[in-house]
Amino acid sequence: MSFLFPIAWWLGGLALPVIAFYLLKTRQRRRDVSSLLFWEALKPKVENSPFWRKLRRWLSLLLLLLILALLVAAIARPAFDWEQKAPRRVVAVVDPSASMQASVPAPGRWLDSQDRLQAAISRMRVQDEMAILTAENPPRILSGWTSSQRVLRGAVEGLAPLPHGTDPSPALELAGDLTSLREDPVIEIYSDSVWPVGSWDQPLANSRIEGLVLPDARNVGLSLFAVRRSPVAPGDWQLDAEVVSTWPYSGTLEIHRNGEPMDLIPVTSEPGQPWRKTWRGSVQEGATFEARLKLETIDALALDDFARCELAPLETLDLLVIGAPDPYLEAVLSSIPLVNFWIENKMPSALPPGTDMILAIGAPHEIPGVPILIINPDRSGFWGEKTGMLEGVPLHAKGPALLARHADLNSVVVEKASRWEPAPGAEVIASAMDAPLIFGRWDREPKWLVIGFDPTESDFPLRTAFPIFLGNVFQALRDTDDLKLAAGVLPGPIESAMVPLAKLEEAAPSAGPSGLALPGWWIVALVGLGLLVAEWYLYNRRITD
Repeated sequence: MSFLFPIAWWLGGLALPVIAFYLLKTRQRRRDVSSLLFWEALKPKVENSPFWRKLRRWLSLLLLLLILALLVAAIARPAFDWEQKAPRRVVAVVDPSASMQASVPAPGRWLDSQDRLQAAISRMRVQDEMAILTAENPPRILSGWTSSQRVLRGAVEGLAPLPHGTDPSPALELAGDLTSLREDPVIEIYSDSVWPVGSWDQPLANSRIEGLVLPDARNVGLSLFAVRRSPVAPGDWQLDAEVVSTWPYSGTLEIHRNGEPMDLIPVTSEPGQPWRKTWRGSVQEGATFEARLKLETIDALALDDFARCELAPLETLDLLVIGAPDPYLEAVLSSIPLVNFWIENKMPSALPPGTDMILAIGAPHEIPGVPILIINPDRSGFWGEKTGMLEGVPLHAKGPALLARHADLNSVVVEKASRWEPAPGAEVIASAMDAPLIFGRWDREPKWLVIGFDPTESDFPLRTAFPIFLGNVFQALRDTDDLKLAAGVLPGPIESAMVPLAKLEEAAPSAGPSGLALPGWWIVALVGLGLLVAEWYLYNRRITD
């Protein structure tokens, strides 16, 4: 044992005043009494007191001196042999992925990992350090390097597993960076290693998986439950479900829509072969879909047996038409669902609030700030340069463009049209004699589209391709949350399969610290406190006075 602050032993000189005060006798006061009869009878007992009566004062002095010695020793910071061993520096990586909620083995993987982490914190000595982070992307640093058990326990308090899977690669990389700041560090990973393939290809140096559990965890779960709108048909939706397992299983899948039963189907599959099914329908309003998996086999993870997803309602597009009234165009626009339009003779100085799109017959002077469809512009502009005229030419569709989907543009004959050189970056949807006639930029901002001829000077309005094409244009504007994939929060195929990536034999053996976790000066101070309580007890019991 050594002392980190040996100069504190000079405080032992305080024993001299303690002894002096103990030996100092107080001067007796003289008092007048009515009689000495009783005092004379008591005098022999006082003068002939036994040896113990004389010794107990010295016992009290000895206890006080011992308490003082322990107090000075605590200030001198004693370091016992077990304290002088090399400090442990640990980066604890906690895996909060959904698979940690598996109930196998009991009491559950998450509770088991938390118990192991708390035990590791309790074993820390005063010179040990620990940092804690989560194995997710991006990782969260719950606590930096610290020796305080209170700080570490507070950092993990309230930590809970996530409802989905995680990729631990960024966290493991960060753990490697943290170990570069300390000497001889160790990375402890509190996980079941149910990770995406590639997360553990090259294990970090000095890393080990703490309490790796590889039970026979049979699990079947929903790995996909998602709904999305059709990009071309307003109101149409598609619902997809997928069930995965590494074990043979059988059961039923219940599908509800807005709380009402929609389908009840049996599910069964061989190990490693996902079960998939698709449902389709049409609704303009929003809808809530729920799926519940009921199995006849053992299921280790209940989290992936239920899923919910939301289908957002379609919103009406407010369309401003610039040009002279056209009964046929108005009839076409009225036949397209969820389109609200009004007609102005010329472009207003300020767009009405809520305008989603402009349909301009003729050439606008500038980009209006909202998507614009320009029909038969009579001059050059931001969309391109007018280079000549065409007569009696057929349209030819350029590839499977989304705007031309289900619209047969190849059969359209144009009697008279302008020849155009589109602006850079424009997509050509249809052309005639290699001259672009329908082109634009409808996939990014600012959105604009040009029909480079007058539809009345062609058979375009006489064909179903015209309303279908306009419907595709309007529907493509719904590239918002209405058309995005709305997926339920699910653990994912990796977590539902419950196949650990790392092997138990690859993990290094645990090497915890030995000895007490309390610092030496705490132990000395506690002993001194115990002696102080003992001296107080003896004094109050009149054993020492």
